[in-house]
Amino acid sequence: MTIINNRIATLTIPTIPVKSAFPTLSKGLLPSAFNLPESSYYQSLREPLWDIHEFVRQVLSKEAPGFYVTVKKNGDKRIEALALGERFYHLINNFMGRIPEGSQPAGFVGLFRDCCIELRLFCNPFGNTGDFHRLSIYGKAMNGAELFNALLELIRRRAQSDKRCERYLNFAHDYDIDELKGIVKYFDDLFLDYSKILVVRVDLGYPADEADKINFERAHRDIQRFINHRQWYACFQHSVGYVIGRERGTGSVNENGGNGRGYHFHCLFLFDGQKVDDDVELANKTVDFWGRIVNPRGTPEGERIKAWNFNCNLKARNSEYRYNGIGMVQQSDELKRWHMISAVIYLTKRTQGLGDDVPPGTRSLTKGQYKPRMFERRGRPRQIMIQREKVTVPRSACRPGENRH
Repeated sequence: MTIINNRIATLTIPTIPVKSAFPTLSKGLLPSAFNLPESSYYQSLREPLWDIHEFVRQVLSKEAPGFYVTVKKNGDKRIEALALGERFYHLINNFMGRIPEGSQPAGFVGLFRDCCIELRLFCNPFGNTGDFHRLSIYGKAMNGAELFNALLELIRRRAQSDKRCERYLNFAHDYDIDELKGIVKYFDDLFLDYSKILVVRVDLGYPADEADKINFERAHRDIQRFINHRQWYACFQHSVGYVIGRERGTGSVNENGGNGRGYHFHCLFLFDGQKVDDDVELANKTVDFWGRIVNPRGTPEGERIKAWNFNCNLKARNSEYRYNGIGMVQQSDELKRWHMISAVIYLTKRTQGLGDDVPPGTRSLTKGQYKPRMFERRGRPRQIMIQREKVTVPRSACRPGENRH
């Protein structure tokens, strides 16, 4: 094979549309959950640069090479593709072409670009895995598989000292990435069926002076009754989903600014935005229903327990959230969908504890089960974001690979 040292042409206008607001979500990303991204960050999560970020994240999450390369008795090399090699080897040249020439990308994309430059891959790209590519620093011939392994090793080595990657690596350590991926897919699935979703965010629990009276069994029973019985309460008539995080805080009235509490629940309830639009009123009715669950009809006066709640939608209406992802969220509103995801990031924190008296295997976060509606082809065409612009597409195009009648 003859290697032609021509530079790979770069794409100045990527044209790969991605449906999800958070495509393959590694959440080693998520800069806008805490601070506004700088101009050097990915300008849109729907650009093809996201695939490069996912590649580097996969490399850093594993220690295995991309290929096993062994030498036979006759001197030939035997190549066995592993997970990374089988999935990404044929994409590396494409990844390099996606990075605009002269740009200074941030995070994992910047790390990938620098490693490719150090290995001179822009001028000597990958060919077939078994073909000769170049000489190693020790003067030995390297094939494509060995060069790919060298790229993985370089990415892992440089990531340990690259400050651009520090925040991403810390995030993956502090938060449950798989749990967050599941939530994002749940949101994306719902937006396939609903053009807009009304998000109601409330905290439910018990006041600090009642915390010592509530054990896990009681708290778990209350929230399960809330979930199972909500369908019979009028305000949940148009509910389409929920996400609930369980947490145990201090019971002391002297700690946490006097707002200490025991078991409590961070809840996100999702409603069909075509049917309802008053999020604050729905939040008020939701916390009222919680009070009925804590003290059902017929509870003796001496056994009644106070219910605690906090209405986040009321606070958001007063513009007290920097990243407001609650209230009405349009399917085509990328920024608010991003903030909607930011509103649940805290629920996936690995330090979310439920105490020592919790049965093994108890999950601290639960969400509703997505049940696809019968697809309706009539109605206004959907709008999706491609390269930071709204593009109108037929409704049937929003469900690739499906044929619903």
